[in-house]
Amino acid sequence: MKKVLLCALVVFCLATYHSYAQIAWDAEKFMPLSEVKPGMKGKGYTVFSGATVEEFEFVVVSIEYNSTPNWDIIWVDGLSENFKVSGAAGGMSGSPVYIDGRLMGALAVGYSNQRERSNIFGVTPIELMVKVAQRGMKPNLTYEGAQLFNLDSAAAMQDYGLDMGASLLGDGKIVEAPLTFDERFFGDTSNSPYQAKAAQLPLPITLPALPPDVMRIVKPHFDRFNFTPVQAAGGGSPIKESPVEEGQMVGMEYVRGDVSFFGYGTITYINGDELLGFGHSASGEGNVNIPISGGYVHFIHPSRSRSLKVASPTQPIGTLVQDRTPAIAGIIGRHPSYIPVNVNMQTTDGKQHEKYYEVVRHRGLSPIYTAVPARILVDAFDFEFNDHTLNLEATIALKEHADLKTRELVYKNTYSSGGSPGFGVTQTLLMPLFQLYSNPYTQVHVENITLDLKIEDKRQTARIQSLRLDKLRYRPGDTVEVEMTLQPYLEKPITQTGTITIPQDAPEGLVMLLTGNANFHEGWQRSRAPLNFRHKNINQLIKLLQRGERNSDIIMELFVPEPGLTVQGEEFENLPPSVMSVMNTAKQVGDSGYTSGTTLHIDRTSTDYVIFGSGLLRFVVDRNAE
Repeated sequence: MKKVLLCALVVFCLATYHSYAQIAWDAEKFMPLSEVKPGMKGKGYTVFSGATVEEFEFVVVSIEYNSTPNWDIIWVDGLSENFKVSGAAGGMSGSPVYIDGRLMGALAVGYSNQRERSNIFGVTPIELMVKVAQRGMKPNLTYEGAQLFNLDSAAAMQDYGLDMGASLLGDGKIVEAPLTFDERFFGDTSNSPYQAKAAQLPLPITLPALPPDVMRIVKPHFDRFNFTPVQAAGGGSPIKESPVEEGQMVGMEYVRGDVSFFGYGTITYINGDELLGFGHSASGEGNVNIPISGGYVHFIHPSRSRSLKVASPTQPIGTLVQDRTPAIAGIIGRHPSYIPVNVNMQTTDGKQHEKYYEVVRHRGLSPIYTAVPARILVDAFDFEFNDHTLNLEATIALKEHADLKTRELVYKNTYSSGGSPGFGVTQTLLMPLFQLYSNPYTQVHVENITLDLKIEDKRQTARIQSLRLDKLRYRPGDTVEVEMTLQPYLEKPITQTGTITIPQDAPEGLVMLLTGNANFHEGWQRSRAPLNFRHKNINQLIKLLQRGERNSDIIMELFVPEPGLTVQGEEFENLPPSVMSVMNTAKQVGDSGYTSGTTLHIDRTSTDYVIFGSGLLRFVVDRNAE
C-alpha cells in the first residue's frame, strides 16, 4: 500500500513539475549573442522538399542591436547552393542556425528583391526565444482569441449589424448599406514601399483558390496577421505523419478536414515535449491555446521578390501556448478541440454529398473560417457562377451555459441569383457567428454547425411589378385583399393574391400598406424602431439573431404614422402622449425611445420565388365604410 501511495505521489509531483516546466537557458547548447562575431560561419537546417531536413551554410555579416525595441537581429549571408536558389523563403521562419554546434537562433527576417549573389537574412537570437518559453508553458484555457477590430470599429460594425438599419426615404426606397466586411473597418491595409524591404518573413497560409469576392473578405485578416495566401494549394500531403524535430515544419491548421487552411513556419528547438519556433510571432496574441500541426513541403516556389514554401499539414502535434514577438512556444501532445462543421449537400445533378471540416476556436477567426470553407465546398462540387436556387437550413448549436436560454440557432431560407450558390451560405453564417463571438456579455462556445443544402440549376426569382386594392375604405376587422403582379425571371408575369386583416382596435384614418421582400421589411423596421434592435444581454442578442423573414415570402405590413415607444426592447403601441412623455423621461437615455411610426399588423404570402422589390399603398380605415 505504501509503495502504491509513493508511486502515486511521484506521478503527481512529475505532473505538477511538468505543468510548470519551461525551457531553460543551457550554455552548452545555446550561443549567447555576446559571443557572436562577424565572420563566424555556421550551419542552418530547414526542409526544402518533403519532410527531410537539409543543411545550408552561412556566414555572420553583422549584428543590429535593438532593431526594434526588445529585438536584436543577427545578419548573416547564406552560402550554400540550395539556399541561394530560394533565399530566405516564407515558411523558413524558425529554421535553426548553429555555430560550432551551439544553437545561435532562428531565421526570421529577410529582404525582398535581393540580387542573385546576395542572400542576406536575419536571425532572432535564441536567448530572446527562450524568454518566451519562460513566460509559462501552460495553455491558456480561458483563451478565446483576439478581436480583429478595435473598439471604434467594433462599435461601427455592431451599428451596421443589429443597432442600425437602412432608412425609408420619401421616395419609398431603401438606402443600400455597405458590405459587411468592408476594408474601412480594418483601417488602411495597403502595402507601403518600405514593407518590401527588410521585414519579418510572412507566414504562408495555404488554402484552396478563392474567388475575388471571398478574397475580399479574408484579405484584411491576412494583412493584419502578415499572412501570405498561397492559393491553389491547401490539400493533404502524400504522407500522414511528419517527424517532430528541429528544422521540420510546424503550423496552425485553422481549418482541417475536407477543406484546409494551414499557416506555417519551422521548429527551432525541442526540449522534451516543448518546442520553440518561428523566431517571430504568429499573430502576437500572448498566452494562447491553439492547435498546431506538422507539415510536408511540396516545393519552394522561387521568386525574385519573396520565395515561399508550398506546404500541406500532416498530423496534429500539440498546442501553441505562447505567441509573442521573438517566437512561438508550444507543447507536443494533446491539442484543443475544433468546431465541427457538417455539410450535407445535394447538387444540381441530384447527388448527395456529405462533407466535414473543423474550425479553430477563435473569436476573430471562427466566423470567417466557418463561412468561407462552406462557400469553397459548394463551388467545388457544383459551380462558381451560374443561375441557381439554393434551399438552406443552417443549425448553430451552442454549448450549455447558465446565461443562455437558447442553445440552437436555426436558419431556413432560399437564395436565388446568377452568382455562386455558396454566397447564400456565407451570408447566413458570417454575421451571426461574428455577433456571437464578439458579444460583450459572456463567452459563447459553438458546439457544432450543420448545413443542409439543396441546389437547383434554375433561377427562381420574381420582382413585385404592381399592387392593387379592390377599394380604398375598410372597416376595422376587414380582410384586405391585395392583387400582386409578379415578374418572374425570364417568364411571363403572374398574379397572386395576398391578404392581411385590419385589427379591430385599429385607429380610424389613413393607413399605409407596405409590401415588400425580406430585405425591404427588415430595413424598414430597423429605421422605424431602431431601439427594437438594440440588445441589452446575450439572450436579447440571440433573439435578434434568430429574427428574419424568408426570402420567398412577400411581407405585408399595416402602418400608421403615429409615434410609438420602445422600452428596453419592447414596443408599446397607441399610447397617449401623456403616458409616453412619462415613460420616456429626459432623466435617462438608452432604455427607451420613440418610434417613427406604429405597426398595426404584419402578414405574409408565400411564393415559389425569391422575391425582390416593394411597394406602398394607402387606404382609409373608417368604421362606417361599406
